[in-house]
Amino acid sequence: MNFYLDANIIVSLFVADAHSSLVDAWLDSEPGELFVSDFARVEFAAVISRQIRVGAMDGETAREALSDFDEWTRRMTQPVETRTRDVGLAERFTRDFATKLSAQDALHLAIASNREHHLVTFDARLAEAARAKSVSVVLPG
Repeated sequence: MNFYLDANIIVSLFVADAHSSLVDAWLDSEPGELFVSDFARVEFAAVISRQIRVGAMDGETAREALSDFDEWTRRMTQPVETRTRDVGLAERFTRDFATKLSAQDALHLAIASNREHHLVTFDARLAEAARAKSVSVVLPG
């Protein structure tokens, strides 16, 4: 099975939060092939940058988190390149007002959908939209 990791899953792996133990346990179950998009990489870096801006993390800790993330993705995941068709599908998802998706979440959903991957997320709204669009969802825990 192929699993596309939403950015909130990735953040919980590298920044301790309420979901960290859930994602660790899910990964320990060896679910299958893991995929991380170039877009998720940007979103993760933006979250780390925000942590510095709000004073929740210092520069050294941030650099370490980014380095750990880079090493982990290199060893444990397959890269996914965001394509024009992903952006097009994300736009269609956001124009479907019932999904209530942000641009970021719509793009994650489109990437998973276009590749027929299971979407792994902690985001309930994104999970609901994914199910409505016939994309399989995994909510660790």
